[in-house]
Amino acid sequence: MPTIALIVEDHPIVSDSIARLLDRAGSELVCLQASTGSKGLAIMNGQQVDIVLLDIHLPDMSGIEFCKTVKNRFSNVKVLAITSLTQRHIVEQMFAAGAEGFVLKTSDPEDILVAVNEVLSGNKYLGPGVKELAEGKVQNGNNELMVTRREAEVLKLIADGLTNQEISEKLFISPLTVDSHRKNLLLKFGAKNTASLVKIAVLKGLI
Repeated sequence: MPTIALIVEDHPIVSDSIARLLDRAGSELVCLQASTGSKGLAIMNGQQVDIVLLDIHLPDMSGIEFCKTVKNRFSNVKVLAITSLTQRHIVEQMFAAGAEGFVLKTSDPEDILVAVNEVLSGNKYLGPGVKELAEGKVQNGNNELMVTRREAEVLKLIADGLTNQEISEKLFISPLTVDSHRKNLLLKFGAKNTASLVKIAVLKGLI
């Protein structure tokens, strides 16, 4: 039977690029794609999957939450995180959730192929820069440098007590997009809820 890889990534260009990369490498993987965590889980409920290539920032849930769910429901499935988030606590939370590998989207394509092969072989894999990040040897600058202009706008409005709907109307974006920004901010700052997010942001002088 072929090895089934599920790419859970909300950006079609990235998802397609990973699928093409695996195909061009002569990999015998059959790639499936899902743009949200819920769609990914739906696929897994009806289809055998051997490895999940997972973005951490998804529209409907965090990749950490998705990974925990996968490990609870499908314990034999391998999980490889592929993300642009470069915070130490993200790496720690992903491995605590049960992930077998972690690579950055800025990695060379060859690194992603190596990661897939290593994880499928039953090994743990940390891509270039991730091991140093996990050990706290990489200085990533202040968190405010990791916050985009739009995230900063959303953060300020969250601190003002606005709901997702009110923020969406003020910034002319969809409530789903606002919720996505909110979840990403929680991940970036390692905050458990909105109250702690605001507290951390205030301490860092962001609002």
